[in-house]
Amino acid sequence: MMKVLITIKRSPAQRYLVHLLAKTVIKEVVDLIANERHSEAMVAAFTKGRFERAISEAELSTVKADLIITEHNASWDLTTK
Repeated sequence: MMKVLITIKRSPAQRYLVHLLAKTVIKEVVDLIANERHSEAMVAAFTKGRFERAISEAELSTVKADLIITEHNASWDLTTK
C-alpha cells in the first residue's frame, strides 16, 4: 500500500490523500513519474486509488504520505517506514 498526497496548485491549493492498494497501480504511478508525466500520475492515482480525504492547510504538517505529487513535480517522503 502507498499513500499519495496529491496537490493541485490553485488559489487556494487543493490537497487530497489517496491510497494506492494494488501493486500494478503503484507501478503505473511510479513509471509515469519516472517518465516525468506527473499530471498523468495524478489522474491515475485519483481514478485507480482509494480516496481517503481532503487535506486542509492546518493539518498538512501532520499528514504522512509516501509520495507527494503536483502537476509538475513529485517528491518521495523518505521519513516514512
